[in-house]
Amino acid sequence: MGTTCDYHPTTPAYWVCGKCETAFCNQCVEKRRVEQYGKTETFYYCPNCDVEVEKLAFEENVMPFWHRLPQFFLYPFQPRPLVLILISSLLTYLFLGGGFIRGIMQFILSAVVLKYSFAALTRTAQGHIKTPPKIDLDTISKDFQIVFKQIALFFILGIAVTYVMVKFGPIVGLIFALFLLLSLPSIIIILVVSNSLISALNPMAFVGMAWRIGWSYLVMYLFLIMLLGAPMALWHQFLHYLPPALHPFLVFFAKSYYTLIAYTLMGYVLYQYHEEIGYEVERDDEEREDLEDAEPQDPEVALLNRVNMLIKDGRMDDAIQLIQSETRGNITHPELADRYYNLLKIKQDLREMVRFGRAYTDILSKDNRNKELLDVYSDLNQEVGFTPSPAVAFKVARSFNEAGEPREAVRAYDRFIKTSTGDPLIPKAYYLAANVINEKMKNPEKAMKILQNIIKKYPGHDIIPHVKKYLVQMQHG
Repeated sequence: MGTTCDYHPTTPAYWVCGKCETAFCNQCVEKRRVEQYGKTETFYYCPNCDVEVEKLAFEENVMPFWHRLPQFFLYPFQPRPLVLILISSLLTYLFLGGGFIRGIMQFILSAVVLKYSFAALTRTAQGHIKTPPKIDLDTISKDFQIVFKQIALFFILGIAVTYVMVKFGPIVGLIFALFLLLSLPSIIIILVVSNSLISALNPMAFVGMAWRIGWSYLVMYLFLIMLLGAPMALWHQFLHYLPPALHPFLVFFAKSYYTLIAYTLMGYVLYQYHEEIGYEVERDDEEREDLEDAEPQDPEVALLNRVNMLIKDGRMDDAIQLIQSETRGNITHPELADRYYNLLKIKQDLREMVRFGRAYTDILSKDNRNKELLDVYSDLNQEVGFTPSPAVAFKVARSFNEAGEPREAVRAYDRFIKTSTGDPLIPKAYYLAANVINEKMKNPEKAMKILQNIIKKYPGHDIIPHVKKYLVQMQHG
């Protein structure tokens, strides 16, 4: 269970090549759209063999629940459950206080949230993990007796624990209580999916379910225990900082939020282990929500995936040739550019590094990746034929200064000035170079000469007032 991609070991595989027997995730498989008879279809091919791949059975690629934990926390914040929880919390606040009618209303609101959580469990158990149940009369009121069955379930378990304690003593009673507490998730799951109190209380059923799930059941159980204590932790940590009038609203909201997470998690565990448990998932493969987006990727992203596979297989030359043939030297995707430059560096192809250097430094500068920009500039700075764009050269000089390398900064400013004839930033480059020479390299005489030259050569430039002010500060400092 849980076949993973051969190139991304933590990602589920959805496809397998019958020729090379390689498993692929949706990121790695090659997707091709073909229009036939007015209809567009997507076909999936092995990037290595160029043959059509086969889809794995979904039992082989259901993502483990521990990889989806963040999604469980986000589940209640989707519009449907969020609206239900907010309205229920608000109504609970409005019906706060004593009295029979108020008590009945508070019970009904709690029961509605619990019933919706049951619906979320059963829906998730069928693989619908991205779209929560609808909020309608069918969801809320159908089989509403399940709420009372859970209440009866807890009442019966409490009586059983009390009986064992009285009959066999507190130690045996405590052990029995811990056993039931550990079995509670499987008991609740059986109750919800079977709608039978008798089935849920059958030890063969709930112990058998936990046993077949295995150690993952304990992981789920520990997570559920943390969720059980979360509202209480929230109360002690945060609520005393907030106005007391908000406490009932926030407590009900927190309890509902964590209840929905817990039941959704139990539903997904049932879905993940449905084969082991013997639970039938009646899902059309086209409707499954656990599959990643299978739309064709951006061409450069698809190319990057193919390059990464070649690199993993040690085929560096093939990776370089693939990039060159597919892009014809026009690379805009940052990660693909990184791969290409690093491959050239590994193969010591200095000529191509110089040719690609201008475009690559433009990409690094645009993404504000200053450290990498300085590394590439240092690699190529002394090579004949490498000339970065004026904007990149100016940014390199400032980045060297910010990185604590004043001499390199001055050299970069000097190169910018020499290679960027007519650029409006040249006076500013002179000024910044003078600043570095004075403050970082402690050579005020040379700096003053540069400043005086700026005033003489560019008398009408906007930077002249700043130059004169700085010059006066140096003369009187």
